[in-house]
Amino acid sequence: MVSPLHTDGRAELRDDKVISPFGDIAPRPDIRPEILLCLAGKLQTTLDLTQLLEIFYEEIQQAVLVDGLTFHYEALGITLSVGRSSPHTSKYRLQTQNDYMGDLSFHRSTRFREHELANVEGLLTTLVYPMRNALRYHEALAAAFRDPLTGAGNRVALDKTLMREVELAKRHDQSLSVLMLDLDHFKRVNDEFGHSMGDMVLKEAVKKITDCIRQTDMCFRYGGEEFLILLSSADQAGALRIAERIRMSIGQMVFSNERGKLQVTTSIGSASLLMSDSMEDLVKRADEGLYLAKNLGRNRVISDLDLEFSQREPCAGPFVHNLKEDSVVNKTVSSIEQQSTPESLSLKEPLSLKESLPLQEQKSLKDKKSLKEK
Repeated sequence: MVSPLHTDGRAELRDDKVISPFGDIAPRPDIRPEILLCLAGKLQTTLDLTQLLEIFYEEIQQAVLVDGLTFHYEALGITLSVGRSSPHTSKYRLQTQNDYMGDLSFHRSTRFREHELANVEGLLTTLVYPMRNALRYHEALAAAFRDPLTGAGNRVALDKTLMREVELAKRHDQSLSVLMLDLDHFKRVNDEFGHSMGDMVLKEAVKKITDCIRQTDMCFRYGGEEFLILLSSADQAGALRIAERIRMSIGQMVFSNERGKLQVTTSIGSASLLMSDSMEDLVKRADEGLYLAKNLGRNRVISDLDLEFSQREPCAGPFVHNLKEDSVVNKTVSSIEQQSTPESLSLKEPLSLKESLPLQEQKSLKDKKSLKEK
């Protein structure tokens, strides 16, 4: 271009570069309006996240070919996939001015071209608000089945999940176990340290439980300080290992406030599914194991095998689980005095014939003796 005249009257040629905005040179979406209109209408027909992704995946094939989609939303722990994964991926962050709604990745075996990426971005504009609505619906459903204090599943979620898992385990002949867990002396925690401390103990206990179980296992708040842990594909030995891991982890928790320090323990009952069991039978045996664990001194794990042994051997002592061998060892009482015998009865000296007879026969002998004396 020609620059303005200088004071000496000469003109000067200068090569100035013209810079255009990026939006003017970037590829623009090349999508027929009827495709966008049809896609927007179909995305409004569901609030289910999986169905929403499936509809989006099928409809966008008319504008750009993709092999698969992957949606990830870390806040709710959601990861969904449609189609198949391929070497080349284009990832987008779904966000409005106020809401972040996760990341969506497009997979394809060949590289995406610039005009194809422009079409993808144009198609994404129809997904943003249906995705936001579906996520809010998902959060509302999750809240309805979750305990608001601890984040564990509530009784409604437990009943639905346990019934389904029992049916699936029987149908596919798979192992299934449940743990019934109770925090020892929890009422004393509330009375001596306050209810705020009690709430903190419950929340931290659920965190410890979640850290000790697998991703396929689930924790539910059964009521008060009781929790039920559902262990899918876990036999008796596996359930005992997880139960001991939970018991030891909770026993290591230490809390403190202005009233002092606090350390809690837990008692656990374990039961494994039998083919003849109903959902109620399985929970009942785990509850009976918990009851026995508390009667034997708390801070221990009792399985349904221990229940059978205690019924056959009512005088047996407390049980100790050997985790290395995955077996149950009966720890017998070392001295006879530790068993529940009347204090007036001495076991160190042999009983006389008279003392060994029942009370009714002793009375009869006494009457005969008095008659002879008369």
